[in-house]
Parts: sequence; structure tokens; C-alpha cells
Amino acid sequence: MATSLQKYDRLFTVGIVAALNISLAAIPAKAELFNSALDRLPATERVALRQGKSLVTGSNGKYIGKVLVKATPATAWQVLTDYNNFYRFLPNVVSSKLIQNNRDRKVFEQIQIFRAFALTKKARVRIAVKETYPKQIAFSLVEGDLKSLQGSWRIEPVSPYPGAPSNQVLIIHQVNADPGAIAARGVFYSVYKNTLENTMVALKKEVEKRSLKK
Repeated sequence: MATSLQKYDRLFTVGIVAALNISLAAIPAKAELFNSALDRLPATERVALRQGKSLVTGSNGKYIGKVLVKATPATAWQVLTDYNNFYRFLPNVVSSKLIQNNRDRKVFEQIQIFRAFALTKKARVRIAVKETYPKQIAFSLVEGDLKSLQGSWRIEPVSPYPGAPSNQVLIIHQVNADPGAIAARGVFYSVYKNTLENTMVALKKEVEKRSLKK
């Protein structure tokens, strides 16, 4: 009888330890589900993005843009890499074309029109990109009417609740732009930031439009 009780106690103890190990092992996985790029943002930004707003923060040529879109990462990627058609849906872009294509490394040229007060400025740039499908597009200036331009686009999947498949993407744009030695640097930065705000809105609209077609 004593042997049976000892055996039962051992089995009971092993069962408790196993259950604790399973519970402890599950904690990091659960925490990870609440650690998406959207969850890490300040509460005010999360609320604004979920309300459909686009956000652009920063100053003096260093900006971060964010927008939350109901789409798959593949659709967002399709829009962000549609270099030949940027002029069709991006504000101020009047011409865009892919001029080099080496698999995940490409070069495209685009011409934008910037307007400030009564002035109109046309800017031509050639940009090299390094694509890491389906997460990131890094870019830098090859040549053009700016001193420097570099940054990235990131696509972060967002789930409606922990454990669910993603049904949205958070598009994050980081950019550093330097116009060089010009008199009206303040005007350039103001116009550039305003254009970036319009660009984020236009991207959201285009990604959503293509999502509806699928």
C-alpha cells in the first residue's frame, strides 16, 4: 500500500512540474504576440492609425511616416515596388521609370514637382534600392537635384487579436533628405514634409484599392 502511495505521489509531482513547465514555456510566446510594431508605438499613435489617419513626425529633413492599411504584405509590396507607375498614384510625381534591374537591387528615376507659394521647382533623382521581400526596401540617392537622400520602407503584418492571421499591414517610412547648399532650406523642409504626408495618404489609398481587386 505504501509503495502504491509513493508511486502515486511521484506521478502527481511529475505532473505538476510538467504543467508548470508548459505554462512557463507559453509565456514568452504569448508576450511575443503583443509585441508587434504597432503595439510598440505610443498609445496616441496607435489610436490615430487605427482611425485611418497617416502620421509623419520629424523635422529638418529627418522624418518617419506611418500608415495602417487593411491589406496583405504582398499587396503593399506590389505598390511600393511599382517603380514604373509611381507617377500614376503618388502626389507630385510626374515621371517614374525603372532603369536598372538586378533582381533585388534596382535603380529607378523619378521627377517630382514641388510648389511653394508662387514658386515651382522640378527635382530629378535616381535612386538605388535594395529589396528584402516582403519586409523592407532600403534606398539611397545615386544622383540628382538633392545632396543626399536615404532611408527605407518597412512592411509589418498586424493581426486583429493574438494568434490570428494578419489582416493589416503597418507601412513605416524612414527618410533623411538634404537639399544641399540652398538659401531656403526651411521652405524645402516644410514642402518636403507636406509632400510626404500626402504620399502616405496616397499609398494607403492605392494599397486598399488593389486589395479590393483581389
